[in-house]
Amino acid sequence: MLAPDLLAVRVRSNRYSLKYPPARTHLMVTPEQWLVLQCFTTTRRVPDVLCELIANRQSLPLAEYYELILKTVQVGLLQTAGIAPPPPVPSSPWHRRFQATPVLFLSLMALGFGSAFTLLRPLTLPAHWLDLVLGFALVCAATSAGCFIAASTLRGAGGEVYNPGWKLRSLFPHFTVDLDDVVMLPRADEINVALARLAPHFATAFATSLYLPGAVFPVLFGAMVQLSPAGNSPMMALLRALYRDPLLDTARDFAFAQDQSLLVLLRARLKFADTRFLLMCAGYSVVWLLLIFLAVSAFMKADAWELFQRFRETGPLEFTAVTLLVLMAGLVVGTLGLGLWIIVAPVFKWVKSVRRLGVASRMEPPPLNAESLRELLANHVLFRDLPTSELKELAACMKSENRKKGDVVVRQGEQGDTLYLIYSGSVEILREDPGSASVHVAELVSGDVFGEIALLRGGVRTRTVRCTGASVLLALGKREFDGLVLNRISREAVETVIQKVTFLKRIPLSNQWSQAAVAAFSGRATFRSFQAGDKLVVHGDTNQFFHVVYEGELGVEKGGKEIVRLKSGDFFGEISLLQSSTATAAVIARTPGRCLILVRRDFLEFISRDFLIGLQFEKISSSRMGRPIFPLAQATFTGPQR
Repeated sequence: MLAPDLLAVRVRSNRYSLKYPPARTHLMVTPEQWLVLQCFTTTRRVPDVLCELIANRQSLPLAEYYELILKTVQVGLLQTAGIAPPPPVPSSPWHRRFQATPVLFLSLMALGFGSAFTLLRPLTLPAHWLDLVLGFALVCAATSAGCFIAASTLRGAGGEVYNPGWKLRSLFPHFTVDLDDVVMLPRADEINVALARLAPHFATAFATSLYLPGAVFPVLFGAMVQLSPAGNSPMMALLRALYRDPLLDTARDFAFAQDQSLLVLLRARLKFADTRFLLMCAGYSVVWLLLIFLAVSAFMKADAWELFQRFRETGPLEFTAVTLLVLMAGLVVGTLGLGLWIIVAPVFKWVKSVRRLGVASRMEPPPLNAESLRELLANHVLFRDLPTSELKELAACMKSENRKKGDVVVRQGEQGDTLYLIYSGSVEILREDPGSASVHVAELVSGDVFGEIALLRGGVRTRTVRCTGASVLLALGKREFDGLVLNRISREAVETVIQKVTFLKRIPLSNQWSQAAVAAFSGRATFRSFQAGDKLVVHGDTNQFFHVVYEGELGVEKGGKEIVRLKSGDFFGEISLLQSSTATAAVIARTPGRCLILVRRDFLEFISRDFLIGLQFEKISSSRMGRPIFPLAQATFTGPQR
């Protein structure tokens, strides 16, 4: 459930900033995302909330929903059993509180006078090394004063101050403070905090140009560092406050595994890129570089050509000129490097995550023992209803067989008296047609069962099964199967389960589903028979079922004309269930047959409890509609504010 001491502030018309005060963690969300999170004001399961959101037409895109949940848990805003929230970080006592209006007025005065006097008065290079030392000390003091005033302004606006201290490993050692809580402030207060960091540098430049002209050079250099269009400089903070909406936490540094593809990362960058902000940063970078060039020219008392000539011909100024030019080149290269890093950083993260996921996918199954085998049987759709004692007995009766790639386990036409459960590896099902090559029918993987038809009906094998890799198979004889399985479950029930599972493993919709997903669908789905001419869906009516055609043919009609013919393995009804809308077409049986059906609630619960299944149906529905199916409707925020 949501942390009881959570704070929520609407910092923009389309942004809410959430804070978990004990750990001073923040999360930036949209109003729609905040509406979703408010569903967790009481203890609830994530799939249940998703099911409810879809039913109420308020669901986010599913990847965004899962990303939101993961990020909210990470920062401690959403707390769940078994996952400890981030450790508490106490705020620092800060008694100074500056009001916004005086800070804004004084900051603008400092910026105006500092800029005017620095530009109007002649600039001179330091005449003595003491001028450099004094200027360096003034820059350190101005940077410290900027952090102090910014922290007091933040505190006066209602924010918290953390980690005050001295930053000695810096170009200009200074007093510093954590200003991250600025994300909890409206735009106007965020601008004031950024201006407060800049004002002391301009005030220092103004005073220095009047009384200590020899120290102007290092003071201006420090001011240009603060004005740099890179990193967390005060000027970048000001540009972000003026021209950019805060970045959504669900649109960067993805935690959800399905968001780790390079294509998703690049799409997110493009989708949430603030064009106006990027253009302003690019334009300001050009202006900043021009200011550096003009400052260098002013100090050299020369225009560009004269500066070049002095660099070549003047002895006393050669070292200074080289230093300034190298510095300018370094700043240019640094700016370009930062821009390049912003572009390529997601690629590096993607490569790292792919490697991590690749290692995970190559993990071997747990060693075969009585406990792992019992757990496998307990989760299998065919055996899960057996009591624990009989599961142990069944596990003891199964014999392990190690098979190599290419081994034929059963052959079509042979007498069958053994059921096989795949513990690891994979096999392929082949149909042997007389006079032709074997036809690939399906592939089975760990957890799948084959060979049951011959045990249930007697007779010969109907398909050939061949290993496609090194595999471990568990064999169960007919006598043990009859005594342990059919003694508890009717033959008809077993056949029905097998029919469903075999069918689902064969069709494109579900042949990649996990064993658990197949079992969940099979347990919920029922057969519905139909005759030629039956209307399974009526145009304009509210559809209550998801259909998968098991056998037979159906026609989809719009305006009295058939637009598509559905056959075994095709499915329909998912869009109207996900949208809670009426049917836009009629579905009429052309031949007798059967469908597997799920009622609306079971369908929504099924896709909500497996994120891979949910993403699959979201993708299918969006493709059929030609646009994203989520979000369905604009949510209205009605929750609490700070």
